[in-house]
This record gives sequence, C-alpha cells and structure tokens, in this order.
Amino acid sequence: MKGEEKAKEGWSEASISGGSHLKRMVEMYHELDFEVYLEEVDPKDCEGCSVCYESGSEIMYRVYTRPKNGEK
Repeated sequence: MKGEEKAKEGWSEASISGGSHLKRMVEMYHELDFEVYLEEVDPKDCEGCSVCYESGSEIMYRVYTRPKNGEK
C-alpha cells in the first residue's frame, strides 16, 4: 500500500528497519498501545545506506504506526 493511502487511513511512517531492531521496535509500539503495519521494502528503493541489510541478507520493512481505536 502506498504512503498516501496509509496516511488517509491514519497511519504514520515511523521508520525503516529489520532484524532484531525491528522486533524490539514493534514490541515497544505495542506496549505504547499503537497498531503497527509492516511493509517489505527493497533496499535499493531506500534512500541512504542499506549496506548492512544487504550484506546480512536481512529483509527491510517500512514501519507504520497509528493509535489503537482511532485515537489521536
């Protein structure tokens, strides 16, 4: 789903991450009572350095969050 579509549904892009850092991030957002949506990202489509992800064969995800129950 495209970023504009996600924004219309109340989602905000929080980060791009992968591996154990992604797991910790998702757990943190759940503890803060946020919904989390993950979208797989091709490292070549990302701005900035993605060498670590590519060299470790990690899957990168765009992390979207929004408050549960439509809260703002």
